[in-house]
Amino acid sequence: MDYEFLLTWFLDILKVVGSVLFVVFFFGMCIFVHELGHFLAARWRGLHIDAFSIGFKKIWGKTINGVEYRIGCLPLGGYVELPQVDSATETPHAADGTELPRAKPIDRLITAAAGPIFNIIFGLLLGCVVWMVGIPQDTPKMRVLEVGIVDEKSPEYAAGLRQGDKIVKLNGKTFHLAWKDFVVEILTTIGEVELEVERDGKHFTVKYLPAVNPNHMAVEKTAYPFFLPRIPIELHPDKDSPAAQAGIKAGDQLLSLNGMACENFAVLQSYINYYGDKPLYLEMRRKDSNEIYTAEVQPVDLPDELDFMTVYYTGVSLAPDLTIMGLLKDFPAAGSGLLPGDKIIKLNGEAVNTFQEFSDKIQENKSHPFELTVRRFNTEVNIKLTSKAVRPRTIGVEFMLRDYPNPLQQFFGLVELTAKSIRSMGTRLAYNLGWTDQQSNLSARNMSGPVGMAVVLYRSVQLSPAMGLYFVVMISFALAIFNLLPLPVLDGGHVFMALIEIVFRRPLPVIVIKILSYLFVGLLILLMLYVTYMDVLRVLPKSAKPAAESSVPAGKAAP
Repeated sequence: MDYEFLLTWFLDILKVVGSVLFVVFFFGMCIFVHELGHFLAARWRGLHIDAFSIGFKKIWGKTINGVEYRIGCLPLGGYVELPQVDSATETPHAADGTELPRAKPIDRLITAAAGPIFNIIFGLLLGCVVWMVGIPQDTPKMRVLEVGIVDEKSPEYAAGLRQGDKIVKLNGKTFHLAWKDFVVEILTTIGEVELEVERDGKHFTVKYLPAVNPNHMAVEKTAYPFFLPRIPIELHPDKDSPAAQAGIKAGDQLLSLNGMACENFAVLQSYINYYGDKPLYLEMRRKDSNEIYTAEVQPVDLPDELDFMTVYYTGVSLAPDLTIMGLLKDFPAAGSGLLPGDKIIKLNGEAVNTFQEFSDKIQENKSHPFELTVRRFNTEVNIKLTSKAVRPRTIGVEFMLRDYPNPLQQFFGLVELTAKSIRSMGTRLAYNLGWTDQQSNLSARNMSGPVGMAVVLYRSVQLSPAMGLYFVVMISFALAIFNLLPLPVLDGGHVFMALIEIVFRRPLPVIVIKILSYLFVGLLILLMLYVTYMDVLRVLPKSAKPAAESSVPAGKAAP
């Protein structure tokens, strides 16, 4: 019996189940807290409450003091029935048909606003936890962004942006942003993007109109930048770690490892695993003095008694048809007699036809010697070979950068992003209708509904529980902001109607409210159907990548 396979399968199942439970619980909590706010405010203001339910699809209920408390079998939040809050009804009625007095506008306002307010409070409380533990970041926050790659067919390149340029201002302003936040600023820009660039000590401006990038966010058809930054890799050694003992200090920047450039933290970790059986030579730049120095670091193996994370590599880089494209330095294949251009056809006498077959056989064989048959020109050549065990290793530095935004920063950050997004989408709609010449990058295609939010929450918690919790905070805030929009069918609509009645001392005609309500209910249903359709398109499985993309040394791609 393959116990390693069973253990892997069991741990994968646990991870999936745990992530699903996290999504169901916290997604439901955001809705439950919202409805709890309505319920408590209605009790405070003396409004009639027909029912308060935890979950949907009632399986149990009990009436206490005129309120039916219910429990549903679907744990997706809850709901509260408040007939007196509905402004579209001239004479509200209880569930049993009893006529109820019309609620005062101030009572309706407080009750309607309490749901979003409770979502904000809930988000701020969870935001305190996020503030303490931090959230993973893809890059450090940068004040200067160096261009690492730029597509020569892109509008950025046509406008004059080149590899090695240093971007010092975005749309006329200095910045201190991680790459993902820099991208958001570009996506929410209306009209041309303006980059102030430094090249050879001279400053000049690059202006361009963003275009849809088919290689990123293809479903949304978003103008993702056609350039990527060169990310500085800062190391922060743990106390008494191999990196600290080698003289590396917190904030020192990595320039190369064994003479090889590391584009990001994932590549750095891969190289540590690949070559960490021997001392590594890290070229570093000192944070304070910019001094260049070399640190000799001996990585240590991480516990892996069952070879759960150990991968076996011969060190060949393969094309989709199993033609050898290259040989990795310091791996068995490099001194075995294999040559670039050889095509692998057999392993231990058994035919191999695909990259996956070859990879699986290498993993099964582990470090035992084997015979590889290749076709070289028109001749079959047999090569004796072994694989190198690539174990998980560490030099004792923090790779996962973290940000520690306080709860108010989290809230106002989302408010600002929401405002920019609505403005950008409104401009896009006006442009499509011919009302303006200004263009923007966002449209309704970029919106997400419950399906999309649940998927992102699931992926976030699999990356990191802290990241999952941070996204719960964003969902709670987003639920509050969305419901405060002054539309008749939302809480903000009830607040708006109540304010009109308070100011003018008379309510809007019921017929007007009904017409507006039906209109916006229809529009909201259409919008939800559309964003759900877009959410489904985003999560549909994509075709498998060709093996050629896996020929770089990362993961199990180059066995």
